[in-house]
Amino acid sequence: MTERTPTGPGPSVGAAGEADTGLRQLEGYLYWQDQTRQARRAAAEFADLLPWLTATQRLDLEHHFAHAQLQAARRRLEQFRETRERLREQYGARYHRLRVRCLLSALLATVLCTMAFLAVVRY
Repeated sequence: MTERTPTGPGPSVGAAGEADTGLRQLEGYLYWQDQTRQARRAAAEFADLLPWLTATQRLDLEHHFAHAQLQAARRRLEQFRETRERLREQYGARYHRLRVRCLLSALLATVLCTMAFLAVVRY
């Protein structure tokens, strides 16, 4: 079992991470419920365009239509996640290079200032 150390008033860092995870899960659940509702509504609207269907045919059509809509939504979500991960890696690498450049620039500036100071002190 992981032990958490309090960091002062308020929840611990671990609790904040758990809360963030919980909120993301809730957001995902609500998003998917909305996608399901929209798919069912679109299926019903499509079935309304076909008044000659029997009740069984209509239910079957609505089921398959909603299922296809949800599969498309899942594919879009997967594509979004893949793009997000690719961009995260890409910008993470860029940020790392920028940090290295800034550190080297600061180090070079420090060396140059030190050399200039020593040159002035010697003469």
